[in-house]
Amino acid sequence: MKRFIIFVTAIIFSLAIVFLYLLPTSADVIDEKESPYQTIFISEANGIRRMHVGSLLDRSSAMDLKDPYRHVYEYTAMMMLVSGYVDAPKKILVVGLGGGTVTRTLRMIYPDAEITNVEFDPEIVAMARQYFGYAEDAKMKLVVEDARRWLRRTTEQFDMILLDAYHGGYIPFHLTTREFLGIVRERLSQGGVVCSNTWISQALADRESATYHAVFGGFHHYIGKLSTNRIVVAAPGGLPSPEVVRNRLAELEATRKPQRLDLKGMFENHFAPNPTWPDGTKVLTDDYAPVNLLKDDT
Repeated sequence: MKRFIIFVTAIIFSLAIVFLYLLPTSADVIDEKESPYQTIFISEANGIRRMHVGSLLDRSSAMDLKDPYRHVYEYTAMMMLVSGYVDAPKKILVVGLGGGTVTRTLRMIYPDAEITNVEFDPEIVAMARQYFGYAEDAKMKLVVEDARRWLRRTTEQFDMILLDAYHGGYIPFHLTTREFLGIVRERLSQGGVVCSNTWISQALADRESATYHAVFGGFHHYIGKLSTNRIVVAAPGGLPSPEVVRNRLAELEATRKPQRLDLKGMFENHFAPNPTWPDGTKVLTDDYAPVNLLKDDT
């Protein structure tokens, strides 16, 4: 037993050293900007370029300079599991830009799809262009505006809506409520799905689960192994079975061979069947959505 404890302690110590080595410091910062909303840092260390919002501890976006399609952060790769729910999306909406990792991968998987990015901070857009190679093209457009306001006004319908709007660990509460998800539901085409990057924190996860269930009914979720992220997938018309999703992901890998993505392996590793939450859990509403308190409630 003593040897086991020493062994585990050594592993934890080694991981801590690796973590500290990989964590950017102020010496790694190559740019810093004050936007109307927050401070944004760009760091570069060990071949990885990162965008941080609020502080260097934030992990908003990252890119391997030698391998741009490798997902440095687990959650961005997990969001690509949405590919198992829609065979050939024609129109995709991405809420939250960061460094453009999600958008870049979607463009690789679906080169013919029309992609709309909505980002409320113009400085994030400028840094994504300068440091992460983000650029619009004939099939990709950008909207610099609050996503909820834009979604309420537009009449467009989307086959996929991906919600990834955290900034500096802060969750915009108005993008989590029953009322907001109702707007998202209205903007989904027939057969369309929403994929949301959320937190695994139990207090928040329970409230989010109750909210997604209230708006969409059943949903699927994927739990991070190396992070505190949870990916939720929901649809107005119901979701395919897990077996169908797994088979679609395997077929996509075989036919399109998306770079640096083990979609079927991620499904097996992260899919968590039968999400549950306590009876009587309150949904998040515009009147009461303390999401940033709930995510820190352990």
